[in-house]
Amino acid sequence: MRNIVFTMIFTLISFSGFSFQLSAQEESANSIAVEEILVTARKRSESIQDVPVAVSALSVQQVERGNIQRVQDLEKLVPNVEISDMAFAGGAMSAGIRGLTFDDLEKTFETTVGVVIDGVFAASNSGVDLDLFDLESVEILRGPQGTLFGRNTIGGVIQINRTRPTREFGFKVKLDLEEDNTTDTKMIFNAPLGDNGGLKLSLRKLESDSFMFNVTRDEREKARDLESASVALDFDLTENVNVQFIFDNYNDNSQHNLLAITKFYTNKIGANQGVFDLLGQGAGTSGDLSAANDYKTVYSAEPFYSGIQGNNMTFKVEWELDNHTLKYIGGNNDFEELMDICSWGSPGAVVTPNCVYPVVRDQNYEQTSHELQLISDTGGSLSYTLGLFYIETEANMDSGPVGNFRSQQEAEAQAVFADFSYDISEDWTLGLGLRYTEEEKDFAIQNYASFADKIARDPVSLSLARDFKDDNLQHKIVIQRNTDFGMVYLSHSTGFRSGGFNARGSTPESVGPFNSEEVETIELGIRSELLDNRLVLNLTAFTNDYTDKQEVIVTAADGSIVVDGVPQYCGTTCTFVRNAGEVSIDGIEFEGTYRATEALTLRSAIGILDSGYDNFEYDGQDVAADAQLNFAPDYTASISFDYVANVQNGELIFAGTLSAKDKFYGRFDPAVYNYELGANMAVDKAEKLDLSLTYNRDLSNGGTMTLTIFGNDILEDGGYIVRPFDAGAFAFATPQKRQHFGVSLGLEF
Repeated sequence: MRNIVFTMIFTLISFSGFSFQLSAQEESANSIAVEEILVTARKRSESIQDVPVAVSALSVQQVERGNIQRVQDLEKLVPNVEISDMAFAGGAMSAGIRGLTFDDLEKTFETTVGVVIDGVFAASNSGVDLDLFDLESVEILRGPQGTLFGRNTIGGVIQINRTRPTREFGFKVKLDLEEDNTTDTKMIFNAPLGDNGGLKLSLRKLESDSFMFNVTRDEREKARDLESASVALDFDLTENVNVQFIFDNYNDNSQHNLLAITKFYTNKIGANQGVFDLLGQGAGTSGDLSAANDYKTVYSAEPFYSGIQGNNMTFKVEWELDNHTLKYIGGNNDFEELMDICSWGSPGAVVTPNCVYPVVRDQNYEQTSHELQLISDTGGSLSYTLGLFYIETEANMDSGPVGNFRSQQEAEAQAVFADFSYDISEDWTLGLGLRYTEEEKDFAIQNYASFADKIARDPVSLSLARDFKDDNLQHKIVIQRNTDFGMVYLSHSTGFRSGGFNARGSTPESVGPFNSEEVETIELGIRSELLDNRLVLNLTAFTNDYTDKQEVIVTAADGSIVVDGVPQYCGTTCTFVRNAGEVSIDGIEFEGTYRATEALTLRSAIGILDSGYDNFEYDGQDVAADAQLNFAPDYTASISFDYVANVQNGELIFAGTLSAKDKFYGRFDPAVYNYELGANMAVDKAEKLDLSLTYNRDLSNGGTMTLTIFGNDILEDGGYIVRPFDAGAFAFATPQKRQHFGVSLGLEF
């Protein structure tokens, strides 16, 4: 793979001597160009084909025509991207880019993929499960984006911007009716505020039953129960000063269905383990996920509840100066997250009540951030963005009656950053980005031997108070060559993911701290526009070298894990965060769009990964040869189309996407598991076909009606595992339904 990268570097040099020339036969007399997409990957609005960053963006038209409803749906269209729901945290998203994924509920752990909503960086993966109904733009930046977006964007950034108030009276509503008693109602109302401003009100109500039938409880339980509301104000204070304010309130009382997938495995000291043998489930899974079996399961006595209630506030000021734009973006996110599980009971189980592992975890989280940007608009050879950033977070967790502890963490970070782009000549551009970050975390935890001890707050079996400090200088250097067919660039960048503490730690060794992880990336990209801009072809090759990569390892608490010579007896399970040493991830990404006719558009995306551990020190031995990088499929691929036919009084749009993903691992701990005997923590490769048929019609009053019939993953029935998770003595996973149908009706005035 690296040979490919270096070969492409020499290709960049060779492009300086010549350029492609399109023949007259290749150019269409009546050009039908691919729609230009503007992105803000460098904090300024630019054409996506001019940006020397591996960025994918979907237009609003593409989202609507392709029935792309949620952020999670983007994984089907973007190479080397893996996004899914996370069952263990409220409204949470497990996002991975180029093999770097965060898939945990702890707020003391940092994400690998940053999510930016309306300009505000979300430091937690909870509360970011957004619907794309109210969308202005969505961008996915792949690779480290630390110079402009900060810490904990080591894998990339998902940037979502919702629509601003239109400053005119308007109404937009959409009703989705789907299988499993799913109703999803969304509404947007716009109104002017005098001559210089506007108001936007957004509402959503989502309800859905589980697709599985719980034999233990003899019912099909409620799965999704979400209400959200948003108010946005947009006002011009003067001709040059604009102010925006956004307030969001959401209440997600969703429940998640989990399957027990634990089999016997052999631990390091040779003992057989497997809690589900006690329940008569030790030899297999807890259900047959098939339509023929009516998706019946005996997985649990109670559903797995992970609800979240919260508020977000965003305040933005934009001041247009003579040759610059000055921006302030302030944000506050405040939520309470409750996880409640009475798990893994089954008929005939000798447990009272029918509950083996009762856990209630109440988390409170708040973040406040401030960002100041100065963006040049001189029109000369030099363009730049200068900025200051500050963020503080507070996370509190209360857990019991299994795993009885209280933890608190306060963290703050401040940074200064600068990004420059200089046109050396008409064809060559040099870019340089720098960001310096300082951060500090104060952590405290109190562990108790029993639930009664925790209620009484005495006696304390473990009490620790520790702090963590770090600083980091990140950079990005880019050389860009403009050609007649497009652009070629070569970049070298660094990024880091903050270290810290483990809130589930029950021994001094498991609490930490653990170190920050760092990455060094070389990326080569080719951006081309051919056939009079009817064909867009983009190719990116990259190589990543990670040091001190953080690994979350959950093991049985039997003392078989030894840290610094101390056997770890952690109560029920042990959770550690280890810096695994060195990891190499190389890859290639291809994206293509072809406007075949005025009616037909074809798209394709292919991502290839070659990942592995170069060094993984675990309890004094190197396990790199056996370890598997989590959530890093060797390939992702998709082919999509949309065809627009004009019909009487409207248009008919037929759209579809065929996507594929290779096998990948959930949790992998080669020092503990014998996988010939143990739990299967892998997700099998899968192909999915999504189809939709949309009818748009203009109404006599000036409005528009939209009717869509859609089917997702229509080739297969049954279910499949999305997120396997290891909990030490047992394992479980989130199932997802295949072959799902629905209809939606939309009106806009």
